Amino acid sequence: MGLFKYKAKRNLKTSKEPSAKIKSKKSKELAFVIQEHHARNLHYDLRLEAEGVLKSWAVPKIPSMDPSVKRLAIMVEDHPYSYKDFEGTIPSGYGAGRVSIWDQGTYSIDEEDAKESEKIVLKGLKKGSFHFSLHGEKLKGTFSLVRLDKEKNQWLFIKKAEETKESKALLTHLDKIFWPEDKITKGDLLNYYDKISPWILPYLKDRPESLRRFPHGIEGETFFQKNLKDHPDWIETVEITHSNKKVNYLLIQNEESLLYAANLGCIEIHPFFSRVKKLHNPDFLVFDLDPKGASFLKVIQIAQALHEFLEEIEVPNFCKTSGATGLHIAIPLGAKYTYDQAKQFAEIVAAIVQSRLPKISTLERSIAKRKGKVYIDCYQNNFGQTLASVYSVRARKGASVSTPLKWEEVKKGLDPKDYTIKTILPRLKKMGDLFAPILGKGINLPAALRNIAKMQLL
Repeated sequence: MGLFKYKAKRNLKTSKEPSAKIKSKKSKELAFVIQEHHARNLHYDLRLEAEGVLKSWAVPKIPSMDPSVKRLAIMVEDHPYSYKDFEGTIPSGYGAGRVSIWDQGTYSIDEEDAKESEKIVLKGLKKGSFHFSLHGEKLKGTFSLVRLDKEKNQWLFIKKAEETKESKALLTHLDKIFWPEDKITKGDLLNYYDKISPWILPYLKDRPESLRRFPHGIEGETFFQKNLKDHPDWIETVEITHSNKKVNYLLIQNEESLLYAANLGCIEIHPFFSRVKKLHNPDFLVFDLDPKGASFLKVIQIAQALHEFLEEIEVPNFCKTSGATGLHIAIPLGAKYTYDQAKQFAEIVAAIVQSRLPKISTLERSIAKRKGKVYIDCYQNNFGQTLASVYSVRARKGASVSTPLKWEEVKKGLDPKDYTIKTILPRLKKMGDLFAPILGKGINLPAALRNIAKMQLL
């Protein structure tokens, strides 16, 4: 409709309502608002952001969370995007009366991003029906708008019944291609996580998850989602405060919640290093060997040097492919030390190993300043930091998997691309879980520091 009708129906010189301007900047999240409107008859105005404006319906009766209740919703003219924040009294004339915000928040469709959700809304408006999830204070969950009469713009506004646990678990778009070059589908990804669940779940359970989502596969847009606003009742979350901001993180506690995450397009699984009962005490620390601009052979040499040094100071250590271009070396901590203590120890070790291999390794974060050297990244060991889990698929060609290695495998000829969703399960059946000790007792950190001191390296 645009805003022509909005402007024509009201005198914006006397009304305090927002001016008729279309929002030019695209949103990362789509807004919704429901305003209580005390006009000639009390009603509620439902407004959904799309095309830079608010698509609007007048709902004569209060919106309901009861799926058995169907509310009439009469579609009216588009309103400006800024109307979502409007509260006040409209003077005599069209819509005269007091307006206040009854509920507001964001909305999405099928867990898609804003761009795709908007496309679905516009198609639904033409088709005459669509559903959407509201993330508000009063209204939460999935709702539908269904047109009754095209000429009179009469629709029904209906709350959909909540999913039961049986109905990560309704899986959708299984035929969607996630790896175009390899012809690997979303269904293949879900099948992998279904089969790998006994192996990966010990590394995910009770850990807050950052959701790195690829709703259209590895060649589409990707984004991180930490705050899970809307989910089925059987999904567990944990509320964590960061800089006075409360975030509800997903907890992957079982196979169903793992598949729920994968169904959202989470190709990669990124858990905290710590669990909810000891949030500030990581179970392990990690050295991330990042070769951007350097050869993988250099990564192998540095991994071997790290292993040799850690063996010298009697610290157990375990290696896995990152699933991308590097290697991860992990040390078990047993949740006995703080993140700061873990990071300080990692910094000491990284500095010593870098000094042994100054020509091929660096502690320089800037890629431009590395000059072909491998970055020994020990700064991942912070509270709230996440890293691709062992057995996580990566959004890389071939659907590579972050895979544990025996130290004798970390040698020239090692190729992370050999470890994929097609090869990992036979390897596990043969070798078992090589990474399991990182969830064990943990090192004696003071003893390790004393061993370093004895070597006159501190």
